[in-house]
Amino acid sequence: MLFLNMVFLILLTVSSMLYTFKNRSELACMDGMIFAMVLGAMSSLTLGLNIQVYLVNDLGLATILAILIGMVVGFITGKSVSLTASIEGVMAGIMGGMMSPMLGVMLAHPMTLIWFLDFAYVLVLVLLVYLAKEAKQAFLEEQQEAGKDQSASR
Repeated sequence: MLFLNMVFLILLTVSSMLYTFKNRSELACMDGMIFAMVLGAMSSLTLGLNIQVYLVNDLGLATILAILIGMVVGFITGKSVSLTASIEGVMAGIMGGMMSPMLGVMLAHPMTLIWFLDFAYVLVLVLLVYLAKEAKQAFLEEQQEAGKDQSASR
């Protein structure tokens, strides 16, 4: 069951990164920072907790893997928007990667928290989709305004 959950989280993260890449032209720098921060932090939190439960006796390796996952996801997601967003994503990945394995070690029954974090991850991704739609609408309004200004100056 834990393996299937990790596959689900990986697919969720990769599809979210692709969604960000697809919409990068409409995202402002701040929007890109939010996307990179959310994906870096949530991927390292959820996958880090799963890795710690899987590697019960090796807190160091689980922490290193969680940090690396968060850094890579945050960097790649942010890089498609701006370097600032990329740096923010890397730092959020480091933070989430340090916290989740430590939390996994302290829990007697971690599956409840794993399922809760999966639910929270999906919920946050739904909010990101709404943010992308809002950013796209603002982008289109800006384009219309620029078109009106250009035609008025002729």
